[in-house]
Amino acid sequence: MGYSPFQRGAPPERETQMEETILTAQNLKFRYDSDQPVYALDGVSTEVKRGEFVAVLGANGCGKSTLAKHFNAILLPESGKVYVEGMDTADDDKIYDIRQTVGMVFQNPDNQIVATVVEEDVAFALENLGVPPEEMRRRVDDSMKMAGIYEYRERAPHNLSGGQKQRVAIAGVVAMRPDCLILDEATAMLDPRGREQVMQTIHYLNRNMGITVVSITHYMEEAEQLSDRIAIMVSGKLRAVGTLSELEALTGEKGLENAFIKIAEAREGGVNA
Repeated sequence: MGYSPFQRGAPPERETQMEETILTAQNLKFRYDSDQPVYALDGVSTEVKRGEFVAVLGANGCGKSTLAKHFNAILLPESGKVYVEGMDTADDDKIYDIRQTVGMVFQNPDNQIVATVVEEDVAFALENLGVPPEEMRRRVDDSMKMAGIYEYRERAPHNLSGGQKQRVAIAGVVAMRPDCLILDEATAMLDPRGREQVMQTIHYLNRNMGITVVSITHYMEEAEQLSDRIAIMVSGKLRAVGTLSELEALTGEKGLENAFIKIAEAREGGVNA
């Protein structure tokens, strides 16, 4: 993908950009039912650097999607803190700014698509924000071109493939100009071709536009091929965080799948590289 409509000059060097923290969780605890003893998140602490691509892996029910929703203030901690660019997600006065900073793409694109025409759907949030028409037109066109769906701009979303629909959802989020994208199992319902299309788009956003990406996924190959660091969650705890080579060194295993299995089966401990 060579088109870069949002790029204003060359993007900053990733090494320099990634020195700045954009997302922080501090001893985060959360239960969906306060009467139950089991925590969906049990003392999670981590940081995500600006411009980084972090994949979060774990079995169903391990808390990875719950963590994702805390970074967008959809959920608030029972105890502990979450900061987005230094803003406390528990601060009601900062919710608008936080959700402008962190955009979310969910598993089922049909749950995010609200209009009957692609370009109208991409423009939906901008209209609600009162963005001036000329700027809105530019943002919508740029976002659709970036996501590779410009040719479908006058089509009805329900006539598109799953991968195309998900890229419509991504374009709608990117039109808001977020600094960070959270993908909550965004490719889980797609066929292999759709998954490839969506991840190519996400890779482009991260590498070419400097958008921070946190991808909640169960696809090992996505995490292994695209991420700077990989976080492994087990039963509400962040058991390990590191590059693939660091996770391999920690476990003495070769390949992400083998390292993941060893970390997931361990009783306690891990690396926070």
